[in-house]
Order: sequence, then structure tokens, then C-alpha cells
Amino acid sequence: MLLHFILGFITSYFGFAAPSMLNLTVGKIFIDENKKSARHFIFGAAIVVFFQFLLSLIVIRLIHKFPDILLWIKNIAVLVFVYLSFFYLNKEFSSREKVQQVCNQKTCFSYGIKLSFINMFAIPFFALAYSFFIAKGLLSQEYDYLLSFGIGTSLGVVAVLSSYILLIKKIEAKVTKVMVFFNPLMSIITGFLAIVTLIKLYF
Repeated sequence: MLLHFILGFITSYFGFAAPSMLNLTVGKIFIDENKKSARHFIFGAAIVVFFQFLLSLIVIRLIHKFPDILLWIKNIAVLVFVYLSFFYLNKEFSSREKVQQVCNQKTCFSYGIKLSFINMFAIPFFALAYSFFIAKGLLSQEYDYLLSFGIGTSLGVVAVLSSYILLIKKIEAKVTKVMVFFNPLMSIITGFLAIVTLIKLYF
């Protein structure tokens, strides 16, 4: 069971380590608000990741019956990322929105849930990782072991996002200058993800 937890933790930690919506957002919250608000955001995101892993198990079973379901998930992901790209772009050009912070101490937990929920890549990512470990004989399909793996994925997200906070604390002056361009950066990242997903789907 410990092996399942470790595999879940490592999979999630390295899977979410690259700069993304979650990573950049937790950095902005830490700078705009405080560490406590950033923690609230992280815990909200981590809870959703646990359920995304469980959902990926259902997706794996459905794929055997309906092979096109993964294609539908990726198409939905494209629409979500296109929407987010325009959302952040509009936010940048709206003078009233520009002065607003991402969230406050009361709303950061729910914002973490929301932003993690629309991270559509998590489900196919966990589905592929789980299938790989099963094929290699590293995972058991018993409920307790799957639960251990799922908890590992959730805590892996807590760890990697907390690592971003520690990194930002060391280079806060430089990051603060970059975070002025938070909305354009988020627009570019989500737009890029939409384009990459489209290319993988149809080319």
C-alpha cells in the first residue's frame, strides 16, 4: 500500500511541476494575499485532484466500451482552454478587472476547487499513468490500494504547489515584476494548450 501512495505522490508531483494555471495562480495569490490564502487555494485544488483520479478510473473502463470518450474529453478541454484564454485576455484589457485580485482569504479555497476542476488534462493524465503502472504490474486494482494511490496524487499536488511558494519566497522581487503580466501569461498558456490539444487531435 505504501508503494501505491509513493507512486501516486511522484506521479502527481512531477505531472503538475511544469508551469501551469495552478502553479502561476498560487504564486500570484501568495504575492497578492499571503501564505495562508495560498494554502487554502492549494487544499481546494488538491481535493479536486483526488476525485479526478477516481474519475480517471471510470474513464478507463468506459474507454473499453466507448473508445471515443477520450476524444470527447479532449474536445471539451479545447473549448475550456479557448474560453479561459479569452477570459484572461478580457480581464487584462478591462481596467476595472485589472485592479482586482485573484481571490481573498475567504474565497481562495473555492477558487482552488474551481480552477482545478477545469484542468481537463488531469483526467487523461491519471488514466494513462494508472494504465502504465497496471501494465507494469506495479499497482493492485483493490479498492484500498487505489485509495492509497489517490491520496498520494492529492498530496503530491499539495507538495508541488507548496514548492512553488518556497521558490517564490526566495525570488519574490523578480516574480512580483512578472506577476504584473499575470493575465496575459495565463491567456498565452491556456491558448497554447488549446492549440497543442487541437494539433494532437486532428493532425
